[in-house]
Amino acid sequence: MWETDPKSFSARFGLTDRAASLFRCTAEHLVARSDGGRDTEENIVAACHYCNRTRHRPKRPKDAASYACFVQSKIEKGRWPPVRLTHQTCETDTLR
Repeated sequence: MWETDPKSFSARFGLTDRAASLFRCTAEHLVARSDGGRDTEENIVAACHYCNRTRHRPKRPKDAASYACFVQSKIEKGRWPPVRLTHQTCETDTLR
């Protein structure tokens, strides 16, 4: 995820600007505000823009725990994130 520098993220992972926008760091409410969730530390986690946008899209969205299991299952099958990240070698990588 990136917070302030989408161009570096795009270059590092070989993404278009549009694809990189999916990985922008956002504040995700575990319990949506529309369902009574509050703006508290316990109810907010970091999530990429894609997850934040799509988790609540279905008519019957998954709760936070179910969505976490769904994502973990996709990761185990090599199908997450929705856009493939191919790490590009950069100058700082060769210094490590």
